[in-house]
Amino acid sequence: MTVVAFAEKNKAAEEIAKILGSGSYSQTRVDGAAVYKFKRDGEDWLITGLAGHIMGYDYPEEYNRWNEVDPGVLLDVDPQKFVTKENLANAIEKLSKNAHLIILACDYDREGENIGFEAKELAERVSTAPIKRARYSSFSKAEIEKAFDHPGEPDTNLAMAAETRQILDLKMGAAFTRYVTLSVREKAYTKEVLSIGPCQTPTCGFVYDREKAIREFKPKDFWKILADFDTNEDTPTEMIETDGADGKTKPKRTKKAESDTQFQGTHRSGQISEKEKADEIFKQIKGERKAVVDKKSVKEQSLAPPVPLNTTEFLKRASSFLNISPEKSLEIAEQLYLSGFTSYPRTETNMYAPDFEFMPILSDLIKNPSYSKTIEQLIRETGGKVVPKNGPKDAKDHPPIYPIRGATQSDVEKVVSLPGAYPVYDLICRHFIANLMPPAVFEKTKLDIKIKDELFDVTGSMKKSSGWLSIYDYETKKDKMLPQMEEGDVLFVKKIQNMSSKTAPPKKLMESELLTLMDKNGIGTKATAPTHIETNKKRGYFETSGKTISILDKGYMLMESLDTAVPIVIRPEIRSQIENLIQDVEDGKITMNDALLKGTTLIKTMYGDLTANKDRLVQKLAGSIKSEAAESDKKNYVGVCPVCGNALRLITTDNGRFVGCVGYPDCSQTYPVPKTGALTFLRSKKCPKGGVAVMDVGKKYNWAVGVGPCFNCDQKDVCDPPETVGTCPKCKDGQMVLVRLSDNRFLSCSKKCGHTQSIPKTGRLTVLDKKCDVCGWNLFKNKEADKEEIEFCANRRCRAIGLKNEQQKDNP
Repeated sequence: MTVVAFAEKNKAAEEIAKILGSGSYSQTRVDGAAVYKFKRDGEDWLITGLAGHIMGYDYPEEYNRWNEVDPGVLLDVDPQKFVTKENLANAIEKLSKNAHLIILACDYDREGENIGFEAKELAERVSTAPIKRARYSSFSKAEIEKAFDHPGEPDTNLAMAAETRQILDLKMGAAFTRYVTLSVREKAYTKEVLSIGPCQTPTCGFVYDREKAIREFKPKDFWKILADFDTNEDTPTEMIETDGADGKTKPKRTKKAESDTQFQGTHRSGQISEKEKADEIFKQIKGERKAVVDKKSVKEQSLAPPVPLNTTEFLKRASSFLNISPEKSLEIAEQLYLSGFTSYPRTETNMYAPDFEFMPILSDLIKNPSYSKTIEQLIRETGGKVVPKNGPKDAKDHPPIYPIRGATQSDVEKVVSLPGAYPVYDLICRHFIANLMPPAVFEKTKLDIKIKDELFDVTGSMKKSSGWLSIYDYETKKDKMLPQMEEGDVLFVKKIQNMSSKTAPPKKLMESELLTLMDKNGIGTKATAPTHIETNKKRGYFETSGKTISILDKGYMLMESLDTAVPIVIRPEIRSQIENLIQDVEDGKITMNDALLKGTTLIKTMYGDLTANKDRLVQKLAGSIKSEAAESDKKNYVGVCPVCGNALRLITTDNGRFVGCVGYPDCSQTYPVPKTGALTFLRSKKCPKGGVAVMDVGKKYNWAVGVGPCFNCDQKDVCDPPETVGTCPKCKDGQMVLVRLSDNRFLSCSKKCGHTQSIPKTGRLTVLDKKCDVCGWNLFKNKEADKEEIEFCANRRCRAIGLKNEQQKDNP
């Protein structure tokens, strides 16, 4: 008699063989797949890992020719199921052929059930043996033995829910990606595939929305009135002095003395948007030096421990506390699970079953000295009858994520080599323990303090009992101590400030926030959310830096274009409806075919919006792609088109050259440029008359694109202030100006009286701020190759003036 079992991964298969075979098992290979053999209760057992999906959906070959098939057709074509891993498919059939019992033992979730059904479909081709399902949430000996001693029936609804998702995702992803990519290629040359995904795109949409809010943010002025108080009149404090040397007030601060009698309050108005109002309040109290405690209230507040960890909460906390990305966190948690350290990491449940056994786990965790004292105190205070702080959701799939066995850092790192493995294990352990501990208790004090008739708010906080925070040091709560005061007490005002500030833009989205948005809006599942984030990174749509996410130009361009033309594609509403359909299949409320029909109808609605707004979408996207290419061509890039916002570039044809918009033919904006002379764009120069760029023409003159030659412009002296050196010695009215030409340089009178003067024609010449002591002209500095640098006065008459002065000194 032979029992054949199929696990989801090779490591899981070996772990199960080790437990069920009581440590005695052997390994062989069937078509390259590792198979573990052992005996149990007189029967031969064979178990192998399937390495994920072995089958998948795709369109028939004739529909995969992008340029020959209308993308919209794909929405009406049924994808076909193909074997993707032939060797594993062959191994399944060979192992199943002589089995008297087949057990599916993949992970107990949608994808795991679906992978098991793929094996079931292949096994049923060659075997009539009964097929059962082993369900477990950890690799503890007791749980594995129970799962295989009492297997249940495979869950068709759960498996078909995963299949529904695969088909609908393929339909939307293929049709939308092809349509957008091919449409853009009609207008702009690009090899890029503009990927649109049913979950990927709304995920990027959240990041885009935040970035858009940041870019469009306009700061507003506000004022806040702060007062520094002291219960002790003589305590040294920070003082503000006035330095009026330049007519301005500059704060000079002395070092603030350490004191537990000082604290700060904020005027009851908080942020004041009107300067006049802030000034009026400040004026009323500016000179006051005393205040009164008008009201005091003290309340005790408790901070409840965190509820048990489900997948989403685990990923958020690993990102916030450990700075580990969701995808990496889930990978680590998976390895900890497969190695028997923690429970199954993909779960929506955040409450423990009434019969959950906490004490065996706590007793095992004591072996880690980091937790031992806390656990011993917890057991002592509860008498071993610990009570969890449960969350509201029981998804009926797996328990929350919890530690299976106690281990030290070296224990974990010997088995799981991934960076961050122990910090993740430590987080799971500390969260498990914290959940069983009493709340943290704080004493909150609120004071209303009056300066004349103006109220100031002061709050303080003091921790009375650490509770669960003693083990959960990720969330530190700092005390804000206040000196002892009672109502009616007189305080001393040390300083009052009328502080001006500006409102701050929204902060960049954090990965933990993104996970919350995805969960709240039904984008993806607990298992797939990290994948959607990672897909956007791989596509080059956004990137992470530390804990924050920044959208990249490519992602912003695509999202902005979709938002302008078909916003429904980047919004979560339709995807949320599709996720609900998939959940209804899992719950047995509708059939897979019904869900596919309704889901396809929703996708067609979006596709109709996409095609109806093709011109707007393509114009925006193609322009952005062309602009990106133009900007990378530094030699010919001019600037931004004032008409459509795309790039302007220098275009050369057989008929001449001009500046044109890359948005042509949708935008026909052009500008003339000189027909001859080498053109060099002067990136640092800005035209005060609105020219889109300034260029040097043959090193002879400047030209403002859209305005004309700079030498004819009345703003010439504003753009290029002349290098003046001194008063013209001939007319006494003009200034001698340095004229630089491509092959010459000289001094000339600004009033054009005809007076010119030669200067050295070679070397690096600079007009200095330093003046000649004799004539008052600016001195020159010149450095010629292989010669010493010299400073000199270029005024030809300077010597005569000097000689005359000397003669006057000799003959007074």
